[in-house]
Amino acid sequence: MNNLRRLDLNQLVTLLVLLRERHVSRAAEALYKSQPAVSHTLNQLRELFQDPLLVRWQGQYQLTSKAESLYGPLAQALEQLDYLITLQDFQPALCHRRFNIALSDYGAAIIAQPLTHYLRLHAPDVDLKIWHCSREEMQNKLLEGSLDLAFGVFNALDNTLRAQSVFQDKMVSVADKSICPNGTMELNEWLSYPHVAVSMKPFDTNEVDLQLKRLNQHRRVAITVPYWQVAPQLIVGTDLILTIAQKIFSQKIDEHCVIFEPPIAISPLDFQMIWHERSDADNALNWLREIIVSLLI
Repeated sequence: MNNLRRLDLNQLVTLLVLLRERHVSRAAEALYKSQPAVSHTLNQLRELFQDPLLVRWQGQYQLTSKAESLYGPLAQALEQLDYLITLQDFQPALCHRRFNIALSDYGAAIIAQPLTHYLRLHAPDVDLKIWHCSREEMQNKLLEGSLDLAFGVFNALDNTLRAQSVFQDKMVSVADKSICPNGTMELNEWLSYPHVAVSMKPFDTNEVDLQLKRLNQHRRVAITVPYWQVAPQLIVGTDLILTIAQKIFSQKIDEHCVIFEPPIAISPLDFQMIWHERSDADNALNWLREIIVSLLI
């Protein structure tokens, strides 16, 4: 206990963020502190632990071996302390906290507006930071602790991550009326046109191409974009076909386009919310998860 008298809880929180971010400026941003203040705390921590903790190597910060060994136990200790504090009844109106959540622009188009309106009304001191990440990045950030929640369609998850289905969405095709005047297409005709695909990583296999592969078929993907919201804009006045989740069309589509059933059977998208098991006892995060689910029902 004598060692604890030499530091305060804020220093431990700063240390955890420094070890996680491996960068003084990014840690300062995450902590809402100035860079000199974080640098000063880092110097105090170096003296306390008799170790440099963060060192520059080839232009980047690296953790020392002692810092690496500290990260896990420190994260666990602070989580347990946070749990003890949050055992009291959670009151959203009194919550002062920033939640980090990751969404594609598809997820953001569906979730961001209703969630923002709800928080401003019922929990005005809650801050929300929305990240745009690939599926792999979402899982990695949840594992390292820099994200609270992530949303998307996940085929496989790390065994330390929890998942809850939020809603399902069906896939539809969109084309200019000039190439699809009747609002329907047979498979051979559908495959004869170039397509637009939406993917954070251009070489990832998506649900449409997986189903085509099962049928020993192949489409030409002429355009790949990482943005769900942009993709429908590429269709007007072209011979391109886009197959995309239906909920992206929250507003009326362009009058020159038509939405129709794809000529292949594509399983509905299971849109999931995922989080790390370490946050199961986090009352504030449990509340946020419940609110998001209720807003999307």
